[in-house]
Amino acid sequence: MKSVKLIGFDLDDCLFDSTGLSERARIKGIDAMINLGLKVEKAKAIQLIYEIVNEYGSNSSKHFNYFIRRLNHMKGKVENISYNARHKYIAAAVMAYHEEKVKSIKLYDDVEECLMRLNKLSIKTSIITDGIPIKQYEKILRLNIDKKIDLIVISDEIGFKKPNPELFSYWLRKTGIKGDEAIYIGDRIDKDITPANLNNINTVYIHRGGKYDIPHIDLNTKPSLKPNYEISSLNELYNIIDDINNKNRRR
Repeated sequence: MKSVKLIGFDLDDCLFDSTGLSERARIKGIDAMINLGLKVEKAKAIQLIYEIVNEYGSNSSKHFNYFIRRLNHMKGKVENISYNARHKYIAAAVMAYHEEKVKSIKLYDDVEECLMRLNKLSIKTSIITDGIPIKQYEKILRLNIDKKIDLIVISDEIGFKKPNPELFSYWLRKTGIKGDEAIYIGDRIDKDITPANLNNINTVYIHRGGKYDIPHIDLNTKPSLKPNYEISSLNELYNIIDDINNKNRRR
């Protein structure tokens, strides 16, 4: 009889508050530059940094570099930032940014208990995430979950990036488990739910309130975009496991 044998999780905004942590860290970087003497209104600085994040992407490592360059070429600027001062401000911002991310990173409250409970149920666990491997492993190590997860799949190590469904095909092949015996939990419809659906994986859309969260999914949407289940907490996962197992018994 088929039953749930494997559960995969996205990492960012699924197991920890990546969006909130990054936002707080960027503001700490702004504060550090202002404390060093940068003449800019904090509200304007925050607006600029978010413009830059939207334009260059959240994974860029040069947000503060672009921020200083942009500030130095804006109309009505307060001062001309010298070459040496630019690097001092950037260094202070980067230090404050990383200090906040190291100090404040933590799992959502429902994660650790969930992993322990799944282990007791003999259900294998996995993380499937995009991103630079060193950065993603750093998060996993700082969250102290590397030994609590059975398999970690980082797209850049495999050569398939979300939303390519081959990444999820690889995951199933690697574990030797069929899609209908697996669950994948993610916070993005396009990069998590759709490619997992295409592999016949049971999909769970988790509402964490992150930047990609869609509060209400239209039930008339295309099947490939629609998750099998929606939750707001991992505490709701066990009823889903029971539901899938019961459906498999009736087949």
